[in-house]
Amino acid sequence: MKFAVKPVVAALLLPALGACSWLGVVPGMDRVVGEEGLFRDRQGEYLQAETIPRTEIPEGLDSYIIDDLLVIPEIGNQEAEPFFDAPRPRPLEGASDREVVIQRMTDRAWIIVDASPAEVWPRIRDYWRQENIQIATENPTIGQMDTAWFERASDLLNREKFRVVIDTGFQDNSSEIRLIRVTAPRATPVFEQINWPERSDDFDAEYAMLSDMSSYLADVADLNNASSVSFLAGNISSTGKAAIFTTPAGSEVLALQADYQRCWAAVGRAVRRSGMDITSEDSEIGMYEVLYVPGSGDEEEEDGPGFFKKLITLNGLFGGDDANDGALPFRIEVLEVDGGADVRVSPIGPFNANSPEVLEAGKTLLQLIRKTIA
Repeated sequence: MKFAVKPVVAALLLPALGACSWLGVVPGMDRVVGEEGLFRDRQGEYLQAETIPRTEIPEGLDSYIIDDLLVIPEIGNQEAEPFFDAPRPRPLEGASDREVVIQRMTDRAWIIVDASPAEVWPRIRDYWRQENIQIATENPTIGQMDTAWFERASDLLNREKFRVVIDTGFQDNSSEIRLIRVTAPRATPVFEQINWPERSDDFDAEYAMLSDMSSYLADVADLNNASSVSFLAGNISSTGKAAIFTTPAGSEVLALQADYQRCWAAVGRAVRRSGMDITSEDSEIGMYEVLYVPGSGDEEEEDGPGFFKKLITLNGLFGGDDANDGALPFRIEVLEVDGGADVRVSPIGPFNANSPEVLEAGKTLLQLIRKTIA
């Protein structure tokens, strides 16, 4: 009996796909694809949907993240548009796989979020609300948010206050979150408007708060695809602070917009994340020497080793069965410039450094660093 069902289903589906002209030909077809049929056309039904009253939030509760998800767009002048097609609502998306990581360099730390500042801003507000810490001032257009003074039961002598600084990361549509912490004795009067220092007065306390905030953002990372964004924070550029440009001489340079130490550490992390072996490094002159296998940082090759690996292995350079079989040695220079650093890649070693294959491998390496830097 199982096999007898399939022809019946096919017989029902084929007329349904054949358009409405079947309605007057096949008896009973209106009960299948007609207005009241099982397979009726529903694509325009949302145009007749009625607007219901907005959700009313009880007094005293925060309604910041309550908004419309499936908003029906306004319909323009249909007479002026002979081929008018009604706009559809933006579809809801599934959970996000965006990354939230905390990075630390000596006495500095920050959070990297794979989401734009406009998306991150309301999540930071949610975090302070969860911690029962009030927000004193906020300026989304420049990415600054100050908490009010608050006290902890574990510290009977001082009260504290945090400033959150949100900026665009190296990658497009990414964010960097930093904290600055100040304290004041409980017995003295305090003011909301203060002169903020460049660094926190207690880095360990800052890092503890930053770690807790990163854990919260990681737990709610799937909310980044929701429609709640800060339109004012959207004024912060979503263009990443890493870009490749070509010099008049024809060489490619990766320009990074951050302080030099931040750039140096970020390049090192990108190299390690890409699986390259660092054979030498010198932070004083800004130099990494690495072994790079062209194609190793991209998707795996399904048809065996690529052209570069075959070429180097056949020439007997770095041959053998070790992990560096087919690797090319390159020097990565991180040069301090006004407003950031320039990253340059040049080949080293006993092979033709000016060959098209090697030059192309150098460009691919620079692009790989641009792709993975954070």
